Amino acid sequence: MNKKIFMVLVGVLTIFAFSGCNPNPDPEPKPNPDKLTVEQVVEMVAPSVVNIVSDKSLGSGVIFNSEGYIVTNDHVVRGTSSIEVHLSDKRTLTAKRIGTDPRRDLAVIKVEGEDFPAIKFADSSKTKTGEECLAIGNAQGKENTVTKGIVSNLNVDLNDGTNICKYIQTDAPINSGNSGGALVNMKAEIIGINRARLNNAESMGYAIPSNEAKEIAEQLIKKGYISYPYLGIKIAIIESKDKKNQFIKIVDIMPDSPATEAGLKKNDFILKINDVSVNTVSGLREQLNISGIGSVVSIHIWRSEKEQGTIQATLKELPKGYYSIDWS
Repeated sequence: MNKKIFMVLVGVLTIFAFSGCNPNPDPEPKPNPDKLTVEQVVEMVAPSVVNIVSDKSLGSGVIFNSEGYIVTNDHVVRGTSSIEVHLSDKRTLTAKRIGTDPRRDLAVIKVEGEDFPAIKFADSSKTKTGEECLAIGNAQGKENTVTKGIVSNLNVDLNDGTNICKYIQTDAPINSGNSGGALVNMKAEIIGINRARLNNAESMGYAIPSNEAKEIAEQLIKKGYISYPYLGIKIAIIESKDKKNQFIKIVDIMPDSPATEAGLKKNDFILKINDVSVNTVSGLREQLNISGIGSVVSIHIWRSEKEQGTIQATLKELPKGYYSIDWS
């Protein structure tokens, strides 16, 4: 056989022999931090979730920073004379109340010490409907209970007398004692503070988004209370006769308030704030909060069974003596 032909055949056979073989295979894939297992998430998050025992209730909380500040629900620590915090390392510490926000049912308490394992806050604006999540807390007094589910809905308005309009809804079971605990994503980040569940429905729980909880916690730590703009009115929600519509009715007015100065009266109906239709407590308060303290708002009203027009009011800071969910 011609030597040149022989060498060509040897080259071709060599190519076939090694085809499909990769002399430099890709290294083993690295773990994807976006796809942690449930076990990994719990291991990372559980040390930052605490159990709260008071003389009135059981609840949960999350460690906000390494200095021992803890975020929980206001209703967990409201009116209590003693607060104990049980940590995952089996320590029991006495906590003091730093500040509360009854309107959004959040509170900050503090335990003495240092180097506490703070939870990592996610950007809750990036939370997606359908993503997996875990609820971790002191369910029914059972410490560090974990339930699994998905984010069922976003921006939910429960119209429950607060000014929150953007709850995160989840089907992860949230039981008694979970209040104040963590709703976390599969990156081991908190996306919400568990707050409520619907008793007349199955698997409908709600959490305060982490962005809002973080902002409130920072204000409470700094000054012990939250500044709210207010008009100085108590309101009632009135349904139309056919029950297809509802309206905001002023039932009382605070003396020397922005409402008094603007000329609002009892029995006025508020239809719009700054050209935005409002018909719920939370909807009204959301528009006031968006406007802010010191701003002038346009209030479109109905008075004495006729459309009255627009009244201008300058919002002030809600006085501490009226710091409750009753006044808007």
